[in-house]
Amino acid sequence: MKILAIALLLALGLAAGCAAPARRAEAQITERIFSIREAIRARQAEGIVRWGTADWSFTGSDGKVFDRVAYLVRARGLFERIVTLDALETRIDRIEVSGRAAEVEITQTMERHERDAATGKVQHLRLRYRERQAWVRTDDGWRVRTVAFIGTPERRVLE
Repeated sequence: MKILAIALLLALGLAAGCAAPARRAEAQITERIFSIREAIRARQAEGIVRWGTADWSFTGSDGKVFDRVAYLVRARGLFERIVTLDALETRIDRIEVSGRAAEVEITQTMERHERDAATGKVQHLRLRYRERQAWVRTDDGWRVRTVAFIGTPERRVLE
């Protein structure tokens, strides 16, 4: 009985020890995702890629892949058209940590007033999009390597 109790305590201790790094990873990834959200709110394109690896990439819903430089050009162009960013909600749907890698899915809902690139007319929009992100643990903490839309973003004109 005593051996069984010791074995059970040892197993629980090992399980807790294995869970602690995953919880720390989730906490840092969560913190960095919300830092990225604040960069979007502040319309700072560089802040979106701040936690990216050197080979960071973004894949749009059409399958087009942007490296860091191309994405920054794209984001700056979009930010120039945003008249007001009224609301931005970020929900982390899933974080799965496995060793030095983590798969993350988020949903973002944004309401904004945006100037149409072709007509110049301002539209009040609500957007909802989902992303799948691949994170890796580096010597500098957790960094995102890839971001890809899941499906096509929802875009609804409110006014």
